[in-house]
Amino acid sequence: MGMDGLGGPVSVATGSPANNFSSDGIGKSSADTSSVSPVPYVFNGSSRGRKCSAVEKVAERRQRRMIKNRESAARSRARKQVYTTELEAELAKLKEENEELRKKQAELMEMQKNQVMDWR
Repeated sequence: MGMDGLGGPVSVATGSPANNFSSDGIGKSSADTSSVSPVPYVFNGSSRGRKCSAVEKVAERRQRRMIKNRESAARSRARKQVYTTELEAELAKLKEENEELRKKQAELMEMQKNQVMDWR
């Protein structure tokens, strides 16, 4: 029986096969690892393509999820930045208003003090 249908050229790595994978099970070498699967490979004909396809689907879903997560995180950071900017603007406005009210209060207190002195 031939070795047809393995998904491309097979590279021969030196050292342990574990060296070709990072801790998350994704290949880290630049060699073609399309025929390498973390799931035990059964060579009984029909299940070869299905297992490879399932692993590819899982990897593809994981990749899409990671991309969506990055995009969501970027949107979240942008919303947070807008919110923070709005809060900072509101803080500046309230500080200014507070300062004006303090000055007004000091003026009124001074006027009251002068009126009390005038009554005597």
